[in-house]
Amino acid sequence: MRGKKTTIFGLIALLIGTATLFGGCGSGGTSSGNSGSKTVNVLCWTEYLPDSVMSNFQKETGVKVNLTTFSSVDEELAKLEAGKDGTYDLLIGGNVTSLKEGGKLEKLDLSKLSNYGNIKKDYRTYVEDPKGEYTVPYMGVTAVIAVNSDKVKDQITSYQDLLKPAYKDSEVVIEDAQAVVGMANIATGHDFNDLSDKALGDAKAYLEKLRPNIHAFNGDSPKTLLLNGECNIGLIYNGEAAMAQKENPAIKVYYPKEGVYYAFDRLSITSAAQNKENAYKFLNYILDAKVSKSISDKYQYINPNDKAVELLGSSYQSNPLFVLPADVVKRCQTPNGRTSAEKTKVANVWTQIKG
Repeated sequence: MRGKKTTIFGLIALLIGTATLFGGCGSGGTSSGNSGSKTVNVLCWTEYLPDSVMSNFQKETGVKVNLTTFSSVDEELAKLEAGKDGTYDLLIGGNVTSLKEGGKLEKLDLSKLSNYGNIKKDYRTYVEDPKGEYTVPYMGVTAVIAVNSDKVKDQITSYQDLLKPAYKDSEVVIEDAQAVVGMANIATGHDFNDLSDKALGDAKAYLEKLRPNIHAFNGDSPKTLLLNGECNIGLIYNGEAAMAQKENPAIKVYYPKEGVYYAFDRLSITSAAQNKENAYKFLNYILDAKVSKSISDKYQYINPNDKAVELLGSSYQSNPLFVLPADVVKRCQTPNGRTSAEKTKVANVWTQIKG
């Protein structure tokens, strides 16, 4: 869902390789434990887990968090492929469908998560985990249009507005193939999840028109390009837009009127985790209300933790970037879990546009 600048390193080959990686793996629930370990190995999106959370966890438990970050859902899979089973204990990201199908996820023992009750019931299940058996919600994201109103006087409320020739080479777009192609679907009157040849053909045509206006694909820190003047318009994640607004109030944010990309990153434990008990400890720690609040203080996305939202106060609760207005909720479209073959279809469009 979230990402940073990265080369799409053989995306199609990667997806095929991922299918090979997952083939023949056992189901969740293997018997890896801790063996007295004082570490937990976490794979997470960049700029998503505060250093203070990891250091405070170590102070309280004696367990050190070894953090590896990724920049796109494709890089997440690449790092899982490159590492041996058990390289990572806890995941904070996406790819739930692929990971479940490959037997890479532990079926969670909720009795070990005393803070699970802090999670709002509406968020406990997800399209890729309909029973909430393998994952716990971490943070939710939307994609918004962010505009430096000091440089651009128009209100840009539509995906079609982004095509105007006046915005040539002035836009930054998140580096997320599945999200961007899905939004191109929405822009051309299709459902986000429509992978028919007609829909993807229309999405490609839209992105070809948009391409001259895109100065950079960047999921690492697109706000930086808005703040330093390199770009004036961004199709970026809500949390990045919020951080940009904090530094420059001239940054205005709009939810596209045709439809809004909306997704939730999930916390999960790998079935081959070598430090499984520590993974449970850290997952439960993240679900603590005060800890969850501290995460949102640093990286402001949609927080599913009811108790944390209470602590975050009215400034958070009244911000439409974090608590979506009813009219925006009606326009939200959430990605379905996709197979490797379906991801390849999207990747074909992406690589033709991005190059």
